[in-house]
Amino acid sequence: MKIIILITLVLALAGCSHSPGPGSNKKNSNTAYLSQVANPGCLPAASINNTLTPPALYQGMVSCVKANNFNDGILLYALAGTYSYFDALRVNTDPARQAHSGMLGEALKRVGHAQQQAFWQALNGRLSNKQQLAALCRQVQEIGMPVYAPGYLLSQTGGNATGMPSAAGDSLLWKQALNGYLHCATDIVSIR
Repeated sequence: MKIIILITLVLALAGCSHSPGPGSNKKNSNTAYLSQVANPGCLPAASINNTLTPPALYQGMVSCVKANNFNDGILLYALAGTYSYFDALRVNTDPARQAHSGMLGEALKRVGHAQQQAFWQALNGRLSNKQQLAALCRQVQEIGMPVYAPGYLLSQTGGNATGMPSAAGDSLLWKQALNGYLHCATDIVSIR
């Protein structure tokens, strides 16, 4: 069981199976993204929307894990990771790709070891069950593609993209993020 949890942790920190773009540098940034936003607390699914940035979502995930509310914590984890993956694709810089995995690592440092293990066990159970993964993917898709500009990345990474959704281009990136991070079924074929 410990091996499964360890494998899940390694995959999650690596952005599941790969980084969101070419030329990705595996080195994590030392930037403190989470401390730049107010902690929204453990948000229930009904309170989550597509204006929330990954730093706020990860803050909420930490609050849920500390409260042993793994169900809401898993949704916040899935959305934060998918959004940061999407943002890394649309900003398309090495520091943005580093931020994708760096924010999760930053969040996990705020949770005790026992709570971390319990959360990873619950997360692994959800992600390894095809029906539960499909339901999680539907929740993320219903919340939708982010509508914010990734200012949290642009101010830290020196990116110059506006990062606002632009119909077809960002729609394709959104599908890539859903497929690449959560492994949701989309009509995108990913060739690696």
